[in-house]
Amino acid sequence: MTTLRSAPEDRTGPTSWPLTPIEELDLYFESAADPSLIQLETLARGHLDAAALESALAGVLAADPAARRHLAATSQWRRRLRWEAAAPVVPAGAAAGGRSNPGRDAGPFTVASWQSASQLAALREWVSAWPIPLRDRAVRLILATGPEHDVVILQTHHAAFDGISSLALLTAIGVAYRERAGNVTASGPEIISLSAPHQAGTVGPARTCGAGRIPAALTRIAARFPGVVTRIAARTARPDRPGYGSVQRSVPVPRPARQGSGPFPTVNDLLVAALIRTVDRWNAAQSRRSGHIRISVPVNDRDHQSRWAGPGNQTRLIRVTAGSRELADPARLLAHVAAQTRVGKQRPSGRLDATSRLLATGWAPAAIKRPAARLVRRAAAPVCTDTALLSNLGAIPDPPSFSGSGTEPVWFAGPAQMPRGLGVGAVTTADRLHLCVHYRHALLDRSAAARFTALYCQALDELAGRPT
Repeated sequence: MTTLRSAPEDRTGPTSWPLTPIEELDLYFESAADPSLIQLETLARGHLDAAALESALAGVLAADPAARRHLAATSQWRRRLRWEAAAPVVPAGAAAGGRSNPGRDAGPFTVASWQSASQLAALREWVSAWPIPLRDRAVRLILATGPEHDVVILQTHHAAFDGISSLALLTAIGVAYRERAGNVTASGPEIISLSAPHQAGTVGPARTCGAGRIPAALTRIAARFPGVVTRIAARTARPDRPGYGSVQRSVPVPRPARQGSGPFPTVNDLLVAALIRTVDRWNAAQSRRSGHIRISVPVNDRDHQSRWAGPGNQTRLIRVTAGSRELADPARLLAHVAAQTRVGKQRPSGRLDATSRLLATGWAPAAIKRPAARLVRRAAAPVCTDTALLSNLGAIPDPPSFSGSGTEPVWFAGPAQMPRGLGVGAVTTADRLHLCVHYRHALLDRSAAARFTALYCQALDELAGRPT
């Protein structure tokens, strides 16, 4: 593992600014056992130069104070928390004696190795539950070196980034890498083996048993109330296992067709409708009746000029709901979803509901607001949390690439805290739709998640009118 060290001088830019209410609330809801992370992954053609990649990360961070942000070390009795921009960094390998101790989470750049698909899946699951120390930084870049090709994984803290700003950061790192590749002398960075997560110390995810989990009893009781949203039926051999798993698929981009009156459905509408149908079918297969299925859909609040830029977390959630009437007719369901998404996107970007704004604005010190927010969420989540999340970044005009081709697949995943427990991330590059079903081990095991993903792909094909 290599680290990045502070450079002698800083770039111009803001050095301190307050967290927005949505950033503060995301921070309050996080726990060590359930870190709030955005994760992007892309394949590299062949093998990358680790020193050039480390230098590219340092260069991108040096040029962007917002990407260097970390939580300021202020008193918890202040009413508003603040970000600070850290000093620019240079690769530790380029500094005298710049070598970190192996097995310590000492910097934003890490090199790991894998030899098989199962080892890569294990690495992916491990890092998805590895907290980012927000007091130090909000970014982590992992180069996973494989036998025939490498994988690059970018993780950002959701309090500081959303999917769009994370994607912009990964794209910038890819551009900087291509400028440096071949011009940087490799320094032989230390490599973490996959056995590292099981060692004691600061490396790897916190495995706090039960911390931050919504009690299963509350969820079961809430499910009996009329009008409460449907939960995905659990199918796992280890309901107490912490962390996330993921299933990745790449399919042709579905092309929805107009059916009946109403707004023309988009690819995003089709993705949402397919997820609703999948939850209904999955629950029926588990002898669980579905009532109201409600999907959280993040909406990008950036203006048209900065659609693919703009730092921070600038998304808000809209909710799309369907009941038994819509589930009985695929055409009605798709039209129903399309109508709801149009209305949701046209609403003013208030970002948070009244309760969330109260919990995150400056009415009290952070030391009081944090436990209050967590208590409210713990009590309300079984009733108020949506069934699942669908986050579609859309068709990327300039996808991240470390070769320059722009055709490499990109997979995207965000947090899915219980009792939701599942989210679908979607990215389109080179006319291919890359899907990542990100699930909690407490909800599904690997085989169940693979079956759920197969149902989802089948639902997409059916709604798009493609043969299955």
